[in-house]
Amino acid sequence: MAVAVRVLSGVYHDSVKLMRVSAAAWEKPGIRQAVAVLGTPMNREQLAQGGLLAGQAEHAGPNDLVLAVEADSAQVAEDQLVSMEADLSAPRSGGGAGGFTNFPVPTLDAALGKDPQINLALFSIPGPNVRREAERALRKGLHCLIFSDNVSVEDEVALKRMGREKGLLVMGPDCGTAHIGGVGLGFCNVMRPGKIGIVGAAGTGIQEVMAAIDAAGGGISCALGTGGRDVSDAVGGLAMVQSIEMLAEDSGTEVLLILGKPPEAVAMEKVLEAAAKCGKPTVIHFVGVLIGEIRRRAGEYPHLHEADSLAAAGRLSVSLAGQSGAVAASEIGPESSKRISEWGRRRARGRRFLRGVYTGGTLCAEAQAVIGRTVPGIRSNAPIDKINGMMADPVKSEGHSVVDLGDDFFTRGKPHPMIDPEPRNARLIQEAEDSETAVVLFDVVLGLGSHEDPAGEVAKAIEGALVSSPDVLFVGSVTGTGGDPQNLKAQRARLAEAGVLVADTHVEACLAAAAALKEFSE
Repeated sequence: MAVAVRVLSGVYHDSVKLMRVSAAAWEKPGIRQAVAVLGTPMNREQLAQGGLLAGQAEHAGPNDLVLAVEADSAQVAEDQLVSMEADLSAPRSGGGAGGFTNFPVPTLDAALGKDPQINLALFSIPGPNVRREAERALRKGLHCLIFSDNVSVEDEVALKRMGREKGLLVMGPDCGTAHIGGVGLGFCNVMRPGKIGIVGAAGTGIQEVMAAIDAAGGGISCALGTGGRDVSDAVGGLAMVQSIEMLAEDSGTEVLLILGKPPEAVAMEKVLEAAAKCGKPTVIHFVGVLIGEIRRRAGEYPHLHEADSLAAAGRLSVSLAGQSGAVAASEIGPESSKRISEWGRRRARGRRFLRGVYTGGTLCAEAQAVIGRTVPGIRSNAPIDKINGMMADPVKSEGHSVVDLGDDFFTRGKPHPMIDPEPRNARLIQEAEDSETAVVLFDVVLGLGSHEDPAGEVAKAIEGALVSSPDVLFVGSVTGTGGDPQNLKAQRARLAEAGVLVADTHVEACLAAAAALKEFSE
């Protein structure tokens, strides 16, 4: 076993690319660990914990890129470093929706000099550096999409207020998904052009409604992410309100779809006020907010429509845009009901708990909201019930639990599970091996930025788990569109082949899991 390290001073690549290069290296024969990170104090601490803080890495700074590999031999480690550096220099591919030019530039001014029509800057840099760089971009007339997390609330509010004063939109921090000008940014699905404009304080929430819109035959004008913290009272919905106002004036947007995790009271009022003023047909769904609550608080505005799930919100928006007929209700099909009944008869009596394993934070929240209607006491590391819903330990599930593996706790210094399937696979096996686990619920999210075959990787783990735990019921959904590079139909078919009960939408997977738990509770 050997460790090899290389430090590239003054070299920068966005964190999504670093995560993909790291994940690809982990899969190579003879590689035990592989990491590509900036030399921030937090990242150096993570390297030290993994036994990778060696040589030049010990003195790396925030402006240095650290490549570190642990392998079976010194030669394999060195060869992998060379391969990782080459992968970082490889040109980026557009991956489907819309074309763009990729050119290396050392500064913002140099980029604008090459193409003065640039009007958006995307930031994926250490959080403490975001405000300074984003303010520079705003002063130069650029909208900002901030993929970075670990940005203070004070900096977020200051940037969004500065953007509003200049007529520029600040999306994020922690904005993982957007679709602008026909191009998907961050983790995003390939979409047809259409009349629906999405505003979301949620990444995988936006992806789930895009999947529903695509399945119903619709398309979008754009999808604007605000960052999940935007709908807190501390931020007050600044980006969401501004996005609604922009789309109200956009001639290419005829229907608005507003979504997010549960907003706090002050932010909710401001968002609903903006939606009421926009005048266009608007679908609203906040995960965990009861149907009727939005209508009650918004007053009598006939152009506002509620939906009771992410998928229903997507379908309803297509209907309002005149691109499909009646909106079908989310329900469990007869084949799924039959499988649940058959499973209930062979389930070991000690298996009685739900375990959810998620890569998407909003889907994790939707699972708590939907299943929580009939199954009380669900806990999570990202609870929608902030008072009673927190897990004692995110590494080990107890009782009914759903865990978001994309949370900062799991991703510091490591690839996101939508890029690297290994952490999720290990957790799926861990849950199945627990003698109290009855149902394992999980998501698979496709699109640009995600792993090239996530269902295939999950299927291998589930097939292995079912050998030793054949009476565990695996229930899953695949969030994706027909244009995604992973092939939506093939991904669903691979899960079904592995023995998974595969639902058409995430809410239907949640309903199936709830029905399975009810099967043996009566």
